[in-house]
Amino acid sequence: MSKYSLNADNFLCTLPEVLQDDPGMQALASAIACELETLAQKVQLAEIYTHIDDLDETMLDALAADFKVDWWRPDASISEKRAALKASWYIHKHLGTKSAIETAVADYLGDGKVEEWFEYGGEPYHFRVSSKNNANIVAQYDSFMAVLDVVKRCSAVLDHISAQLAHSQKFYVGMAMKVAKTGAITCEPVDVSDVTLLTDENGVPLLDESGNMLTT
Repeated sequence: MSKYSLNADNFLCTLPEVLQDDPGMQALASAIACELETLAQKVQLAEIYTHIDDLDETMLDALAADFKVDWWRPDASISEKRAALKASWYIHKHLGTKSAIETAVADYLGDGKVEEWFEYGGEPYHFRVSSKNNANIVAQYDSFMAVLDVVKRCSAVLDHISAQLAHSQKFYVGMAMKVAKTGAITCEPVDVSDVTLLTDENGVPLLDESGNMLTT
């Protein structure tokens, strides 16, 4: 144990030498030293910012009232209360901003996204919230709306809260290939200068039984 620790033995070391040989003063000093050690241990309870994770639920509820955490949920779990208390100073510092609303969304809906009107083409000073945690949207709706009225600007208007649904499915891709070959058929030119048509006495070409002209 360090000689600088706030314990009874170290407190007794501060007793002046002139009083250390007095049994009565020794007894009185020992009693006082024990009480001082107990009080010194309780001093740590005042270290709020660094011991939130060690405080009991009653202390958390009291601190929430002292620090005016208006969106406090008395029925929340102790872990949720600790998270809400840690975030309260940030929210108070950023009241009326998108960041404060996002902090409230994370606290009550678990996850989500806040979009301002110019991000989705809405009316000026409007905003909307979307979240994948559909169960919390239903279960925490009233609580979330209560805190939203505290952290948002009075002129800001919530358009809606939308639930993001996601599921996975198999996706099949098919492909077909066709191979074709084209070609050209050419014929040698025929010299018809030496062909003579057979005609009758009137000069009409003679035809065979199939209608083809007869030549020589």
